[in-house]
Amino acid sequence: MPAELTRPQRISVASWLAIAVFFGVLGGLAAARDMQTLLVAGIAGIAFSAIVIRRFEIGLFALLLTLPLDIYGRIITDPIPLTAFQVVLAATLVAWAARILTDAHRWLRISAMDMGVLALVLAAFISVTFSAAPGDTLYAAVRVMFLWMFMLLIENGIQEKQQLERYFGVLIATAVFFGLFGVAQQYLPGFDYGNTHQNLALDGSVNLSRAAGLFEDPNMFAGYLSACFVAALAFAVHARSRQRIAILLGATAIIGAGLVVTFSRTGWVGALVGVIVAALTAPKGRRIRIISGGVALVVLAMLLAPGQVADRATSIFDTERDLSNITRYGMYLSTVEMIKDDWVGGTGLAAFEQVYPDYRQPGTILSVRKPHQLPIAFWAEMGVFGLAAEILLVGALAALFWPRRGRPWTVFEAASLAGLLTLLSETFFQYYLYFEYLWLFVALCVVSSRLARSSVKGVE
Repeated sequence: MPAELTRPQRISVASWLAIAVFFGVLGGLAAARDMQTLLVAGIAGIAFSAIVIRRFEIGLFALLLTLPLDIYGRIITDPIPLTAFQVVLAATLVAWAARILTDAHRWLRISAMDMGVLALVLAAFISVTFSAAPGDTLYAAVRVMFLWMFMLLIENGIQEKQQLERYFGVLIATAVFFGLFGVAQQYLPGFDYGNTHQNLALDGSVNLSRAAGLFEDPNMFAGYLSACFVAALAFAVHARSRQRIAILLGATAIIGAGLVVTFSRTGWVGALVGVIVAALTAPKGRRIRIISGGVALVVLAMLLAPGQVADRATSIFDTERDLSNITRYGMYLSTVEMIKDDWVGGTGLAAFEQVYPDYRQPGTILSVRKPHQLPIAFWAEMGVFGLAAEILLVGALAALFWPRRGRPWTVFEAASLAGLLTLLSETFFQYYLYFEYLWLFVALCVVSSRLARSSVKGVE
């Protein structure tokens, strides 16, 4: 830009340049397929970009509102899926880029966690070389790159405690709405909105109906609700006033009810892990009471739970009769064999399902071909580069919270870590690589840790 431009002029030029680029990209997509729909999305995106340029925080909150729409937020499905969340993300990235052009020192900070995810992005692109399906791998690598950008956007967009508190507030409030939505799907006659999943018995009859919200898969819906459930619980156990505690516990209960009706054993196990983290990161005087209350609630739930809930919970460890568990365990064995045969290059990201049929274990579900255990899939799909990225990510997470030892946990650190560890525990049963909430909670961990460190320095 010409040096003689004033700072407001530079902001204006950068903003409109970024908007023009965004419009050009959408215009190119429109020319390729479904012009009318994409042009409408493009016009909406441009209008939204103009708003976000003025009020950047609006874009950050709009991401929270569009994320739970999942399949019901899809604008087109061919030639590639385009969702409302992706349009909002692109517009907000444009606004963020405009701010970086004017003040990079304030708007672009890189953490060790970001470098770990960058290593994952590089591993994804490297895996194209070894891939059994190079086109699918390249597309998947681009998706991972945008998840990294989404994470960077959240980390750099939230810079104050008040912002972070509002962000958690909207996240929890949205989950309360969808918790009620899930309960309505399960128990309200005539409520046929959204998506439900029917588990079939061997004779073809429906033996279990599972709420999925607006998600394609009830396990993904459960992942979203479980992370928000433990985040709300963390805020409740750190709250001081009785009114605030009551409100937050009410929110936690509603989200928990929605989680229960997903009948997702993955979500239930993850929530249990998150509750333990919330208890361990609570103020010292409250930990025993929280753990005691939690044990009492679990016992009470087991005594009062409807038969379907109890049966579903007791089937978590059934690897002899439960076909889903048999398939997950068989897939684990198959993945180990795949790693042994190609431990250097892997199958290529998103190419697992092309190779898996040759390794399928007897008795597993034929239609399930995508990996279900993310930690081991990193190595299977991206070879040693994926394994190295995974090790770097674990090290970066440890380094993020290691400096805080010896001081009490802030409510933001507790909520973000509980949510993240909830989702990470679920990755042993579900493939969450493209699940935006996983990366959202990674970003929230970075923000909360950064703000806690700055507060300590300010006190000193």
